[in-house]
Amino acid sequence: MAMDEYLWMVILGFIIAFILAFSVGANDVANSFGTAVGSGVVTLRQACILASIFETTGSVLLGAKVGETIRKGIIDVNLYNETVKTLMAGEVSAMVGRDDVTADS
Repeated sequence: MAMDEYLWMVILGFIIAFILAFSVGANDVANSFGTAVGSGVVTLRQACILASIFETTGSVLLGAKVGETIRKGIIDVNLYNETVKTLMAGEVSAMVGRDDVTADS
């Protein structure tokens, strides 16, 4: 099967995306609830529960739209029909680079 040669890149991309989503989500939660927890309005446990609910809801409701924007609005994937491996390598590289950027913000 032709896709078997790309399986390692799909698995690597999934692992990087999972770590990136976790770290970006943690950063969002810290920014959103930091002052509320620090002032005592919300306990740390309440902030974690609320953040889990709203981060998951946001990703479920908006995730497909974000994916569509990337697929149709940012790059033309049809340009890479003959070079699928190049597109996949570029996407994995972009995720790794994005992780470094979000760590600083």
